[in-house]
Amino acid sequence: MVSDSWAVVMQLTSQVMADSHYFRLCVLPTGLSILLFWCLNVPLLFFNFFPTWNPIENWKIQKGRYETGDRVAWMVLTVLVNQTLAMIISCCNQNYQGLLDAGVKSGMSAIPSVGDLLWQIPACCMLYDAIFFACHCLMHTKWLYHNIHKVHHKSKITIGISSAYFHPVDYVFSATAVVLPPILVSDHVLTTCLWMIVFMFETTNAHCGYEIPFMPSAKDHDFHHSHSFYSSKEYRFVTMGAFALVWDRLFGTKEPVDNWWAKNPNGITKRMKAPIEKDGKTD
Repeated sequence: MVSDSWAVVMQLTSQVMADSHYFRLCVLPTGLSILLFWCLNVPLLFFNFFPTWNPIENWKIQKGRYETGDRVAWMVLTVLVNQTLAMIISCCNQNYQGLLDAGVKSGMSAIPSVGDLLWQIPACCMLYDAIFFACHCLMHTKWLYHNIHKVHHKSKITIGISSAYFHPVDYVFSATAVVLPPILVSDHVLTTCLWMIVFMFETTNAHCGYEIPFMPSAKDHDFHHSHSFYSSKEYRFVTMGAFALVWDRLFGTKEPVDNWWAKNPNGITKRMKAPIEKDGKTD
């Protein structure tokens, strides 16, 4: 089943570009993730401006609070810059040569089986959580936060595009946590493509701003955006990881968030005074 599906991908990509191996290694994973990003986020952007038409409005975490048009316009522009940068890096000859030197394949040889994928994708999730936790904690140190990571935290009311709203340096640095896991666990680009799909659903869900039933909770990361900044000593390092927040549980950086939600089960609402970050200080 896997080999048959990948054979179709190979046939389609050979029609798009003469060097289909290059296309599958360098263009397909990044292009696929960008396409999925906008498919997931265009509806969420629409709901931000037209909440009365939103079928999931009842599950919104920050009730009655929405990003402004000016903020969203700047976020979209920043995301497009970052995604263009990602595509340039992915398609550059140095990346292609590096993947070839690492022995990454894109053909029918060494294609992972269903059994392989059943352990490779969860392994990617665990590796990403560990690498991202470390990178994220580093970004919350004083200089890196105020000069680079603070851009991401200007999004206090999370919407899906917040997941790619970064300073370009932060975006590229954080991307190492995304691209390394599939290379470490597999020598075939199919694993990378499937992992990118899983990752895009996870990061969009974490930033979507909705606590949707039967989906992983987005409350903890929403809290991270609304409360966690360098000048907040209590919440400077909270919910720093992803997926099941394994490392946050181990290091105790989830407990302050759990305590806050226990005291404020309705979260931040329109009538509630939210913490304000201004020039590195809390008002």
